[in-house]
Amino acid sequence: MTESATTTAGAPPDLRAVKRQQTARRITDVARRLTVEHGLDGFTMDDLAAETGVSRRTLFNYVPGKDDAVLGPLPSPTPELFETFVAGGPHGSLVDDLATLVVEILQQNPETPEQVALGREALHTHPRLLTLALQRLQELVESCQEFVQQREGAAYDRGRFDVALAVVVACLHLSMDRFLTGDHGSDLAPLFLDSLATARDLLR
Repeated sequence: MTESATTTAGAPPDLRAVKRQQTARRITDVARRLTVEHGLDGFTMDDLAAETGVSRRTLFNYVPGKDDAVLGPLPSPTPELFETFVAGGPHGSLVDDLATLVVEILQQNPETPEQVALGREALHTHPRLLTLALQRLQELVESCQEFVQQREGAAYDRGRFDVALAVVVACLHLSMDRFLTGDHGSDLAPLFLDSLATARDLLR
């Protein structure tokens, strides 16, 4: 997991974490570009290191192979946010609180529309990468399910969780499509929250 460069209000930024985050972002950007231009088997890790401007040893400190380089770091909300979620917060609504987890994930490693589009192109032209990305998503869903079970205890209803998650994921996909037009700025999170608010209004 990439170290977060987020700091508390008024605190100085962790320059080491910022630099690490920038390097991880550069590795992913270059890996995606090379994948689109040459195919996943058309370049080596040495090529990736040279294009990124890091040593081979440094590269392997960030990613174990090309697949992970293209997909980028596996996102994970902070333990503090999970603790708040399990305790029933921060809003007291399952959908809204799942959305809060999504927003933190989006803000951990923000991408421009161009970066997202390049990542999509790399995935859709290489089924292996798409399969791995779906596996990652499934693992994230399963981890969320465990936290929802802890949160709701005996009242936990898998069907209710599935519906809540489906609403959140659908809003994320819709906002991603809008984001990729390049007409809505460089921050996906507000588009996602706007789509969620629209869904809530429609279901009232």
